[in-house]
Amino acid sequence: MSPWALRRWPGHLLVLVLFGAAVLLGSWQYDAGRAEREAAAIDLTRSEPVELSTVLGPDDPFPAPSVGQPVSLSGQWVPEATVFVERTDGYWVVTPLAVGGAGRPALPVVRGTSPEPRAAPVSGSVELTGWLQPGEGTGAVDDDPTDDVLPQLRLADLVQRVDQDLYSGYAVATEPTPGLAAASLEQLPETDRFTGARNFFYALEWWVFGAFAVFLWVRYLLDEARRDDGEQESRLGS
Repeated sequence: MSPWALRRWPGHLLVLVLFGAAVLLGSWQYDAGRAEREAAAIDLTRSEPVELSTVLGPDDPFPAPSVGQPVSLSGQWVPEATVFVERTDGYWVVTPLAVGGAGRPALPVVRGTSPEPRAAPVSGSVELTGWLQPGEGTGAVDDDPTDDVLPQLRLADLVQRVDQDLYSGYAVATEPTPGLAAASLEQLPETDRFTGARNFFYALEWWVFGAFAVFLWVRYLLDEARRDDGEQESRLGS
């Protein structure tokens, strides 16, 4: 192998790594968008409840195909972490439930709805069934972060309110706790219909980046080869 080619092996390896990373990241972004579209196309809300542990563990990322899956769970309420999430027709009353007992990882549970941001407290242990949902990310701004009223049910906003870990989703109870009206999935904020397209374009950006890195490297090699050829011709002519 010529010295010219040997000197450029580090560049070959770097471009190969960049191209491989771009392909993998683009594929991951595309698969994420496809999973969201498939989840939106499947209505699980009428299926039979399953144990929460068979769908989602305390350290698991939220499974996109399980949006709306009815789950059964039991645990102990964490009433001091109750928050009120704004909805168009009132407020969701959300209290974390330490799944399996006090001190265990907690799943936020929408206990029901209230016309005002207040509700009777709950305590003790409970068994319930709820529809599983991922945390919201509508981009709404919280005008007063010091109160217990939230514009969206974003899990990151709840982490600082509880001492234990939180699951990567929440449940909307099928039956409300006393004093509250039943919550409905129809009260969820409207999903972005362009999410799938946005994920596709993000994936396309990664693929274009990888192709551009290869193009620049090939262009550089061709320019270097032409320059070396020119230098050799000059030496021969002299």
